[in-house]
Amino acid sequence: MAENILTQFYTCLNLPLQEKILGLSRLIDQSGLHKDLQALFLQLVDNIFSTNLNNGWNLRHVTFENNRYDFEALLSFLEPQGPMFRLCYKLLSDPQVKFNLPLSILPIDLQMTLERGRCPQFYADMLAMDSQSLNVVALALNPFDYYIFNFALYLINNNQNKASWENWNSVYFALACDYLMHFLPADPNVPVLPHIPYYTGKVPVVPPLQNASRPLYSPSLLILPDLSGINNQHASPQSQSRNEIWRSESVLQIFIDIWMSIEQFNNRNIDMYQRSMPVMNSSPERVRIVRVLVKHIHSYSAKYHSDPAVRSLSLRKYARQIMCSRAYHYTKQLVLTWPLDASFRLVMELWLSLIQPWRYTDNSITQDRYPTAQAYQEDANTGTLDSSFAQFIAENFPTYTCILQLILPRFLRLDLSAYKNAVMLFRLGKVFSQPHLTPILQNLEKAITDNVAGFQSPDNSASNLSMEQSYTYNGITLHKWVAIAKQAISELNMSTTFEYQPLWSENNKQFTLEFVKRIMSARQAAQKHFEEYNMKLSEGRNGMWNSIKNWLMIGNSLEEESTLEELKKVPLYLNNCVNFYTFIFGLNDNSLLPIETDLVDSSLEHSSFANSNNFTLNITQKLRNKQGDVHYMGDPDLMPIMTYENTILVRIMHQISTRLNELYGEEFSRMYSRNDFLGYVSREILQKPCTVHTYIRDANNQKSIVRQALPARLSLRRLASHALVAWLVVGYLLFRSFSYGGVFFIFTIFMLWTVIILSKASLRILRIIKE
Repeated sequence: MAENILTQFYTCLNLPLQEKILGLSRLIDQSGLHKDLQALFLQLVDNIFSTNLNNGWNLRHVTFENNRYDFEALLSFLEPQGPMFRLCYKLLSDPQVKFNLPLSILPIDLQMTLERGRCPQFYADMLAMDSQSLNVVALALNPFDYYIFNFALYLINNNQNKASWENWNSVYFALACDYLMHFLPADPNVPVLPHIPYYTGKVPVVPPLQNASRPLYSPSLLILPDLSGINNQHASPQSQSRNEIWRSESVLQIFIDIWMSIEQFNNRNIDMYQRSMPVMNSSPERVRIVRVLVKHIHSYSAKYHSDPAVRSLSLRKYARQIMCSRAYHYTKQLVLTWPLDASFRLVMELWLSLIQPWRYTDNSITQDRYPTAQAYQEDANTGTLDSSFAQFIAENFPTYTCILQLILPRFLRLDLSAYKNAVMLFRLGKVFSQPHLTPILQNLEKAITDNVAGFQSPDNSASNLSMEQSYTYNGITLHKWVAIAKQAISELNMSTTFEYQPLWSENNKQFTLEFVKRIMSARQAAQKHFEEYNMKLSEGRNGMWNSIKNWLMIGNSLEEESTLEELKKVPLYLNNCVNFYTFIFGLNDNSLLPIETDLVDSSLEHSSFANSNNFTLNITQKLRNKQGDVHYMGDPDLMPIMTYENTILVRIMHQISTRLNELYGEEFSRMYSRNDFLGYVSREILQKPCTVHTYIRDANNQKSIVRQALPARLSLRRLASHALVAWLVVGYLLFRSFSYGGVFFIFTIFMLWTVIILSKASLRILRIIKE
């Protein structure tokens, strides 16, 4: 029977995906408890998430749009109550079944934490020690935890070189949302199914369960009941309580520790970073998934008051505490290393979700899981800031102010009259100008810098705009939160040399003034751009050439109207930004005059925000100043689209060649390296191997070059030039004039190309043409 199970298992693994899933599902459901299920489980997990087996089951690249049937088959197999989890629960019937996860495959920061023994108590009964050296070498995990660890690691260990922007709605993203909704239900009345009372492998945890690197802030939190129900006097309810929530605890801790891991680099490990840069850089997909995690944990934690069962009360309170500490360091690392372009909005939206828990008290990540349900939900949640969040703001004070001081100088390096940059600036200003948030932060900072126990409202307009009372926050004094905010600054910024720079100080008054003036200058420029473009379109609509284009249906009227609509919105966004940041920084209208049309960056150099090493000069300025010294060293297929190329054709040809290289890349390399006639022909068709270089910046702001070797590959970009398209059109019209069809024209072109390739290959063999 055992041989039969393994034989069927290996047979299923070699089938096409949908047949493989059907076969495995049948095998799992029909198999009873058997020793060989353990070997089957290990190999199945490795097969799903393997980095060496054609990227495992390709969870991050199968989407509903490009392959609906594979998408649904994978979801049905890996969903929270699907065959994969049924296999996990079968193995859980024996609490002694453990699977070792090597420490070396974990993120470096988690490895160091476990090796030093400063780890959350969640890992206390998982550590596997080497009998001789007594060092931690692995984690001994039950089947459920082993699967969840591998699922989480798949996101950070499988960052592909190509961008994953088009794969956001992938199987992996859908599963991540489903796991969060199922194992961390926002509704306290919803239990985690199925109920498995027979598993008693989790030991009780002593209170309070917390991250050792960040102690709990308030003494009042130390009397929380622990996750195992330790305050209960009876042993069986303790075990029952822990066994009811241990899956939620695992998903929470593992997702936070893996997805929010960061890497600190120095001269000793920069070589390792160069070899595995795609592994350690956060992809856009990862940032988006982390944001979903942040929003869901906010929603999960908000329900602890209404939990009818004590079993998950402490876990719900604990969730937000550990998440905020890890998310601060993760977000700060992203801000310091993210490219200076409009994609930074991904990072900024993650940060804005982190600092606004009141928006997600009734949030459901169904909106993220099913994007068609609500295409854009930035303003969908209507939660407002009230007094109950004063403690959260104090506990995470540096997450608001320190990261804001890193983000603001980025905008001085951007063209604020560009639509996407204006939207980012608007989003940031809208959040910090909402009622009560800026006055709370300002009063906390003043109390910290003045080193006073009480709170006094500062004499500036920021605390008086839209507020009628001295800021004690609706009559509640904030002095008890000052010590917590101070402690947060020292705990979250662990560097001994860190010194907090006040955001609302007189030293930064000049910077904030010039910052708002820059916005006003960009508003004028945006208004001018809109008027010029509108005038250009108006003139074009009345021209003869435009009439001809409309008759031939070759115009871009929709694109032009869309561009005009964006240009029209930019001055409105920037006008709101002026109001937002005037309120945030406490400026008055008189200080903003006169408006300078062209502002220089000297304000950045003379403020406490100055950290110009974190931001490269504008690329256009570099190209303008050092044209002779600039050389493109990246992937030739990813060069910016040139004026002589057709944009649509370049993208189509890139997609085709990328797919062919994925399917036949190894065959291309073998053909290119051959020394026979086929090898010479292949070298005429394929691109030769090359080494590309990419600049990276580590956490210490040191630049280095990452080298990556590209193998022989097919490139179709040469077919996307305007000149080639024009010649093909002329040739086709010429053939049509002689009554030849399109098929004959294509055949003729192919034959001519074949003759040229074979002739050149023959001449190279004869050494008439050099290699």
